Amino acid sequence: MNKEKNVLLGILAIILGLAVIVFPLISTFTLSIISGLGIMFLGVWLLIKSFNIAGDNLAAAVADLILGFIALFIGLGFLGNIAALSFITIMAIYVVGLFLILSGISTLMSAKDMKIQLIGGLGIILGILYMIIGVYAINPLVLAVLIGAFLIIAGIAELFVLPANEPAES
Repeated sequence: MNKEKNVLLGILAIILGLAVIVFPLISTFTLSIISGLGIMFLGVWLLIKSFNIAGDNLAAAVADLILGFIALFIGLGFLGNIAALSFITIMAIYVVGLFLILSGISTLMSAKDMKIQLIGGLGIILGILYMIIGVYAINPLVLAVLIGAFLIIAGIAELFVLPANEPAES
């Protein structure tokens, strides 16, 4: 049963990652949609992850649940709201980077094997890169690609990297 959850979570993360990367960048409105959807997709991933790890690590599950709801709320605030985005464009970059870092830390809190540690570390690194690149990036699509890359790599890890306590099928 756990393996089916991992496959579903992996496929969902890959789909959400591709969706974040594929969005076209045309105007400030599109940027607000990309930022809002990126945060919302991250929130959906955190919510699903919280239910998957609830039996293993309740503290990490609660942290993911809270972060997921906060991400959805903030994502809805950015979604299509040009005035809000123009007022806090730089803040939006830091908020998304912060959510990547926090989701990485949360994932590390629930780490029981190397796969989960790698995903958590990747989230932290990409969150820091997001903040650094975000300050200098002229094209915000680079920032969406970082979120998408995190989700795709986490999805691939869910699909192909076996946890330490599960034997490989023969």
